[in-house]
Amino acid sequence: MLAGKMKLTTFLTVIAVAAVCGTAGFAFATLTMAPEAPAVAVAPEPVPTEAAPAIALDTTPVERPADADASVPAAHVNARDIDVVVFSYVGKDLGTDKLKDVSRDKRFKVNVYQDAGEPTANRAKVDLDRDDKWDEKFTFADGTITREVAPNDDEVYSERTRWDGKDWVEGG
Repeated sequence: MLAGKMKLTTFLTVIAVAAVCGTAGFAFATLTMAPEAPAVAVAPEPVPTEAAPAIALDTTPVERPADADASVPAAHVNARDIDVVVFSYVGKDLGTDKLKDVSRDKRFKVNVYQDAGEPTANRAKVDLDRDDKWDEKFTFADGTITREVAPNDDEVYSERTRWDGKDWVEGG
């Protein structure tokens, strides 16, 4: 008597079946696994000795160089990259109420809106650092483009400027 009332032949049969199943499972698993890529030695990144400074976004207008992109109108010489993206939707029918992230390949995010009853896009929002907080709001009305800025990245818009055709001027 082995293991209580189990017979020796039953016990050996159970062991044999378990061994066959385990071997088959191991063989199947190793055959279906992708071969490992050889290990490549990579030099460790240098550890900075002091904390890296916060990256400040440079939104300063730059004078137009002689070889500047010809698609940017001459009137937009002092326009930032952000402004050029936003200005490209002024006077355009979006065909919908909102276009999300029209600047996918940029460091900033721009959403453009066409409110109900408006024949063309009438406003835009900009997130300069893609932190899901709007830093700037643009409004296009009666041929005027105004911009409201939240300088503390908190969606509290305390600065207001107006595009005069060549640059942003105070008020609006």
